Amino acid sequence: MQIPGILKKATIALAVLVIAVPVVQAQQDFSTRDSSQSSAKKHAKDAPAPQFPNATRAEPDGAVSAALGKPINDLLALVNVHGHEDEVIATGEKLAGNPAAKHYEHAVIYQAMGYAYLNKGDNPDGITYLQKSLAEDALSNNDQYQLMLLLSNRQIAAGQPDAGLATLARVVAETKQDKPEYDGIRGRVFYAKKDYSAAAQAFQKALDGSAQPDPVAQQMLMASYFELKQPERAEKIGEDILHAHPNDKDAIANLATVYQQAGQSDKAVALLENARKRGLLADADGYRALYVLYSKIKGHENDGAAVINEGLQKGILQPNAEVYTALADDYYFSDHVPQAMDAYKKADAVSTDGEAALDLAKIYHNQGQASEAKAEAERALQKGVKHPEEARGIIDHAGSVQRKPAKKK
Repeated sequence: MQIPGILKKATIALAVLVIAVPVVQAQQDFSTRDSSQSSAKKHAKDAPAPQFPNATRAEPDGAVSAALGKPINDLLALVNVHGHEDEVIATGEKLAGNPAAKHYEHAVIYQAMGYAYLNKGDNPDGITYLQKSLAEDALSNNDQYQLMLLLSNRQIAAGQPDAGLATLARVVAETKQDKPEYDGIRGRVFYAKKDYSAAAQAFQKALDGSAQPDPVAQQMLMASYFELKQPERAEKIGEDILHAHPNDKDAIANLATVYQQAGQSDKAVALLENARKRGLLADADGYRALYVLYSKIKGHENDGAAVINEGLQKGILQPNAEVYTALADDYYFSDHVPQAMDAYKKADAVSTDGEAALDLAKIYHNQGQASEAKAEAERALQKGVKHPEEARGIIDHAGSVQRKPAKKK
């Protein structure tokens, strides 16, 4: 038995963190120009260290016209202000149409517009403007290749994995560098394509080449082994992650899922129960994982009921049909029939189908309460059930009981 969705949800969330849109800062004041030799030396001294020292691309001369210096600075400042994306785009369009704008100005303007579109959640237009910025071939090597890496990630996120890998390959070819983080990008592409074996190799390579373990690569490597049905390897990674981050809720949920795949429900229960006691099991998915686990282990139905009741009392679990039915089942199979009946009634009250009513009808039937069993079975049929023949059988039996003559004294 597995906990569906938890591991997948966690890995998707982690992947999103890796490709978050970076904040754009105006690193150069374009509003003034000083052509003196001392100023040139100062700018050279203050220039950031090259991040791609082996790049074959020559560093462009990032010259900007005096007329566009201040407007471009203002545009870059707006990129950092949430809610001004439309203004950035509109302003960028005007500046791009200025006859004074040359390659460098266009590159900076299109870059800002691309970030604005991405911040709006518009990947297609964001990608288009990042590509337009790169096509101007005017940014510094640091900015050009960082922008390419962002473009690669965004293409992958937009469902264009081959385009993303092609962009990454261009970075590697032009910079003569292949970094561990690039293997992480390749791993995400392979994972998205469901080539989990290649994904595992890429993530392992990324981790082997890093001085510090990348939590994202670790989680994705664990997910790859999970999909490959290699729980022992996934378990080892999950335990390493949890050891390093003992209060990480996603790490706890993921490891519990892996334990279940390996058939180690006892370890999964112990892990989640410990998290609950430490206040780390704070969402509905975590509580559901634990009470479902308990329901599958004979003799632990009372524990499952306790988890559900706690979740309801704290407002973490919603009082819906699924939760009340699980509670009723735990009560029934632990011989707490009155409590089970009460929970089935609550489930029926909030359910759109008649399954809970049918379960209640079965209990009445087993207790020999024919009229109550018939009423619940009829209600179940009215609301709709997967097996209407069961409800009809209870109704027919109740009718035969009612037609029997009274015993002679």
